[in-house]
Amino acid sequence: MTKLYYLDRLFPNSHLREEDEDIIERIVDAVRAKEDLDIRHLAKINYTSPSSISRLAKRAGFNNFKEFIFFLSSKFTDASINIVEALPYVTTSHSWDKIDSYFNEAFSEKKVYLFGEGFCQFLVNYTYRKLLMKKIYAIDLDGVEISLVSDSTPHTLITFSYSGENQNGLIKMKECKSYGGKVISITATENSRYHREADLSFLVDSGVPIADQENQNLNYFFGNCLNLMEYLINKYTKQNGQQ
Repeated sequence: MTKLYYLDRLFPNSHLREEDEDIIERIVDAVRAKEDLDIRHLAKINYTSPSSISRLAKRAGFNNFKEFIFFLSSKFTDASINIVEALPYVTTSHSWDKIDSYFNEAFSEKKVYLFGEGFCQFLVNYTYRKLLMKKIYAIDLDGVEISLVSDSTPHTLITFSYSGENQNGLIKMKECKSYGGKVISITATENSRYHREADLSFLVDSGVPIADQENQNLNYFFGNCLNLMEYLINKYTKQNGQQ
């Protein structure tokens, strides 16, 4: 049975009981095995009643069972997803060979664009300063068209968006690709345009069951992104002798 070590992050607004953990883990196993996710079937494999499963969904912080099972399905259906080493709240569907290639190229050639708006702007500022310490002079694209700063050579764009639908970010992605560059997106939202249209994408857990576009509630996405960037910068600047 799948063991979930981060239920508090997975369901930050929950009031779960100790016995709920085993039931949730069996449901996750059913999701991954592509079993019938009807509430009656899930109740049967957990030796309980459909009404008990419905009450569990509400204790987990959802309005109803349908929201609960949709959330678990979106989190655990892709069997090809890789968990980023040491960061269980970051996943990607890309191979490590591809990840290594993209970051080694970006950091060794020192041709990096950065973009993020709103709450994501401080992620850009942090990443910019961290790269600067490694003598990588990234370009912040906030309010700047790539055509105005490009030397006509391909760059790698690292862009952040909680929703994965930031319109200015999508424009920057298209501009970067028009110059032969590559795009690395970091978002909380699976199946968003950021996730679909980037050359390499990371999904970072926010701990928020339902998208909170105004960021008014507890949200782990931004802090988790900082840890992800620390990990990636350390890993790939070390490989390129920039420590």
